[in-house]
Amino acid sequence: MTNTRRDYNNAEIAALLSQVSSRCPLCDAPLFYRKKQRQYKGYELAHIYPLNPRPEEVVELANSPRLCADVNDPDNIIPLCVECHGKFDKPRTAGEYFDLYQIKFDALQQERQRSLASQYPLELQIAAVVAHLHSASVEETGDATLAFTPKAVDDKLDATMPPPTKRKVRNAVEDYFRHVQAAFLELERSDPGCSELIFVQVKAFYLMQKRQGLPQSQVFANLVDWIRARAKAQTLESAEAVASFFIQNCEVFE
Repeated sequence: MTNTRRDYNNAEIAALLSQVSSRCPLCDAPLFYRKKQRQYKGYELAHIYPLNPRPEEVVELANSPRLCADVNDPDNIIPLCVECHGKFDKPRTAGEYFDLYQIKFDALQQERQRSLASQYPLELQIAAVVAHLHSASVEETGDATLAFTPKAVDDKLDATMPPPTKRKVRNAVEDYFRHVQAAFLELERSDPGCSELIFVQVKAFYLMQKRQGLPQSQVFANLVDWIRARAKAQTLESAEAVASFFIQNCEVFE
């Protein structure tokens, strides 16, 4: 049975272009070009798994993963510049297929993550906690006492967390845990119950990440992005420090 190429509506095409930031994911060339003050299309919509694979392609891709069963599903479509599309199709190799599969897989994961993050609220007061770090000195020790017995960071991080990220989390805990805790204590004095609500929200967000079976490195990155967006953090490091606090505080990686 021969599959018929389907047409994609404007919304679907816009979503596909957004996934690759309107640049060819293989060569980074822009997918539009400007001529005489007008924009023109410089891309084609490529099937990652072929629409109608030739016998040799069936053999070549026999052990390759697929993004979906329907080859015309937008999840199996990616915009490529005309030149890269031609090279990808002729001949299609398992290695090049997997590279493009992974690019699309990552784009879909990021899209789902953005959608998921928008569904989980985080009190705006988290911004005050993050802002507190902008004036904190690493040398300051603070005098706040822990209201719990934290589990050692090293005991909570598994093999899916790369050593450099483990070191980053550990250092953030050592340098900023007391500062973040002090910020939450201050927040609690001015807005009773707010800190606990934030802790519950972070825990819920983490559990949804856990249900997806994501590696710890990805969960941490998603948590940092979520906090940074909600808190409008000035720096990535401040969002990482708060995310590391939640790891030590047992809302994340219990």
